[in-house]
Amino acid sequence: MSATDVLPVAAGIAVPAGLLCAAEDLAALAWFHEAERSPALIAALHEGGFPCGLGVLPADAPALLRFAAAVADVAGVRPDDAPGLADELAADFAAIYLTHALRASPCESVWRDEDHLMLQGSVFDVRARYQAHGVVARNWRLLPDDHLSNELAFVAHLLGSAQADAAAHFLDAHLLVWLPDFAERVASRAATRFYATLADVTLAAVRAVRERLETGR
Repeated sequence: MSATDVLPVAAGIAVPAGLLCAAEDLAALAWFHEAERSPALIAALHEGGFPCGLGVLPADAPALLRFAAAVADVAGVRPDDAPGLADELAADFAAIYLTHALRASPCESVWRDEDHLMLQGSVFDVRARYQAHGVVARNWRLLPDDHLSNELAFVAHLLGSAQADAAAHFLDAHLLVWLPDFAERVASRAATRFYATLADVTLAAVRAVRERLETGR
């Protein structure tokens, strides 16, 4: 399972439109947390209307507006300045997801283990949850099972297969336990507006999904 594996929905499953929208949004965000994306690709997505299509959030949601502005900033960079921007984004991605220079790990176990170590109990708890629903993190050698991208993709899978109760349980037991701390730290320490607002909008989207599951919208 990765951010590109969770959709389309399996044939024969009737999925409410609200759940499908939420699944698509979380899969899109998982894709950004999974690997570094180039300024040119971000600009192309912006030209196609991203992130305005993140329907789980109201169009005037502050986090969405901030992220949209950051995406627009990337898209609006002049060609002469593009190499410098690419270097800035690459350095920021590495500081968050690879070297952990920001001390804001994208892995659950680092936040929940008392010694703040990777590959601790949360990894195995999450893996067991995946297996119970017939999925595996196919990229686990590069991204542990409890990596933010994998957890978002798993929730997207559950929503896209109309398993709302399981999605709510996973959010409560895992993602929403540590994501607020991750998002707050990245938002305050990231060197680029893009990654700071990506963390912010991811938390807002996950909270909106949980609220939707609670209210049945």
